[in-house]
Amino acid sequence: MTRRDDVPRLRAEFEEARRKGKWRAATEALEALARAEPAEPRWPHQLGEARRRAGDTAGAVAAFERATQLYADTGFVARAVAMAKTLLSLDPRRTDVLERVDPSAAQAQHRVARPTSISAPSAVSVVSSAPPLEPAHDEGDDEVRFFDVPEPSVIELDLSELELVEAAAPEPAIDRLALLPSFPLFSELPPDRLRRLAQDAELVELPPGAPVLRAGAPADALYCIVEGAVRVAIPGVAKRPVLGEGEVFGESCLLLAGVRVADVLVGDAPLVALRIGRDALDRVVEGSPELDDVLFELLARRVLGNFLATSPLFTAFAPEDRRELARRFEVRRARAGVRLLVEGKRSDGLYVLVQGNLTVGASPHGPGAIVGAASLVAAAPARATVTTTAECVLLRLPAAKFHALAASFPPALAHLAEIAAREDARGGALS
Repeated sequence: MTRRDDVPRLRAEFEEARRKGKWRAATEALEALARAEPAEPRWPHQLGEARRRAGDTAGAVAAFERATQLYADTGFVARAVAMAKTLLSLDPRRTDVLERVDPSAAQAQHRVARPTSISAPSAVSVVSSAPPLEPAHDEGDDEVRFFDVPEPSVIELDLSELELVEAAAPEPAIDRLALLPSFPLFSELPPDRLRRLAQDAELVELPPGAPVLRAGAPADALYCIVEGAVRVAIPGVAKRPVLGEGEVFGESCLLLAGVRVADVLVGDAPLVALRIGRDALDRVVEGSPELDDVLFELLARRVLGNFLATSPLFTAFAPEDRRELARRFEVRRARAGVRLLVEGKRSDGLYVLVQGNLTVGASPHGPGAIVGAASLVAAAPARATVTTTAECVLLRLPAAKFHALAASFPPALAHLAEIAAREDARGGALS
């Protein structure tokens, strides 16, 4: 009988057999590990791989089926989907395994980890119910100012994956995984929609160093990392951030006619990811407006995170302070024709466009546009009029809230004063 005390020895035996390519010995060690820890999904997962390499297709299918169930039971629903897709590559008839993937354990963990997330369950979509931008009643003649909501629309953005770290995070436990961006995409889907998404998703397996995406290519899919990591080459950023399990890339596919803005390469270990095409995302969201919140958050995280990581305004802020800034943004709506800034007038904050279109002067801009930075530097008048040309969803950082936070960090205040002086000497370049 295999005991838990035998686990360290059996793991060493498995790793040695795998290293030498002795798949029969690896299989025997994994079978013993599965008996010692019957609730651990890694052992049937690895057993399926070993049996597949040994040419035992039926045995591999049985092991992958067990791994699918255990991953779902422990909340690792994306891994469960990946296991089911791997099984289907061996036996296309076994669609029943994919259909049985249950997100309830992951859903429960997500709601514990992020009870106030914008992707947490709600009777009304946060995006559709975002407060509109309306002029403040006491707006002065020399300013453009909108009313502040009593409490910001909740946007709980964990920007840990955008800290520009140089090494991948360790394999996440389920509680950390629940904080990462791909988690609600799977955990908060009703079972029928999860099945549809899983059926449409493509399992991507690539070796270390392989290119995944190239800048300038059409943005047609979202990628959710299941195993391994990728390095992202962002223009203007010297370091290459590393994204690991539970994180996503390719959010530009959520923009109409979007193109890739960065190169993405597989890290030092093989990559397993789920590729979800834009059409598949549209089919899943159709008829369920509340699911828009999940996709909105994916896009908002990356647009806002990239801006906070690359803008010269925020280089004096440490990553944890940039995350605090992110929590101070409000989700707001604006109808077409709203003037966010007016040339010659002071603005009341910074605006990040997530959905919709606007013009800066006569120049059109789409999602990702950032306006109002001058008001954060020195309360300077706007140098161009900015007008929404379609219904928009924006992230708004009121200038008062920004300066309240900056006041706590003297280096940041000195940095902002330096930028203000430099911009004034140059005639101003910030919008």
